Amino acid sequence: MPFPPEAFIIGAQRSGTTSLSSLLDQHPGIVLSVPKEPDFFSVNWDHGLDWYRARFRRYDATLIDASVNYTMVPRIDGSDLLPDTVPRRIHELSPQAKFVYLVRDPGERCHSAYWHEVRTGRESQPLRAVVERSAYYVMASYYHRQISTFLPYFPLDRFYFVRFDDFVHDPLAIARACSAFFSAEPADFSFHQEEPRNQAFLYSRFGQFLRDFIGQKGLETLSGIAARSLPDSLHPYAKRVVSRGVPHLTPSDRAWLADWFAEDAAAFTRLTGVPVQSSSARSQRAGHAT
Repeated sequence: MPFPPEAFIIGAQRSGTTSLSSLLDQHPGIVLSVPKEPDFFSVNWDHGLDWYRARFRRYDATLIDASVNYTMVPRIDGSDLLPDTVPRRIHELSPQAKFVYLVRDPGERCHSAYWHEVRTGRESQPLRAVVERSAYYVMASYYHRQISTFLPYFPLDRFYFVRFDDFVHDPLAIARACSAFFSAEPADFSFHQEEPRNQAFLYSRFGQFLRDFIGQKGLETLSGIAARSLPDSLHPYAKRVVSRGVPHLTPSDRAWLADWFAEDAAAFTRLTGVPVQSSSARSQRAGHAT
């Protein structure tokens, strides 16, 4: 499949796209862009095709652009509509494009995005306050609204929808299914298990001290050096020194977020047949309403 790419992983953010991309990158017949999110059809369009072509290390394979912000488009001011800029541009260059779209319970995805921003120090306000204030935390969870901008250009059978829970349960099976959907050769390639990438976490007090002292990028560089230098058996202990788990969604916040996304989630399920709201979210929403 020559340049330009005809294979895209378009989201959703915080739904396993980094781990899936890393698995697919094992395949000899797949070439992922570098970086995996070139954002060409959104923020880097003016750089031109030569810039985009240079994001791929070779062209004799299935080229994949895994830019999750292609489905993080905010509303047009004063309207319920979303601009169709990204799908229109993709169709202009790659009218036969196919798309993998990972979807997660929309409230859980929003919660994970929130704690990611808290971890990096870019957010300090409570969850409900930022959800009500900033489109950033919610727009990637409006799966129906986002996919609707693509459908005037690409039929629904060009999309392979992957539930986050299914990917977590069997990532190798999902990687095989995605490579088959993209028609990558050889078709019988055997993927091998990797440690999940880009997992949600917070810094411990010591981790926060290091981040404040050497900066976020410095801490990420130091973590990478430690990961390469330490034996695998010591990785869990090193992680515990600088990190801790993300708090779970409270039942109240889960029900509140389920209400927030209920209409869009139901519309997405009617369109695709893919349920996205978890059973716990639905039950707590029902209890919250009584």
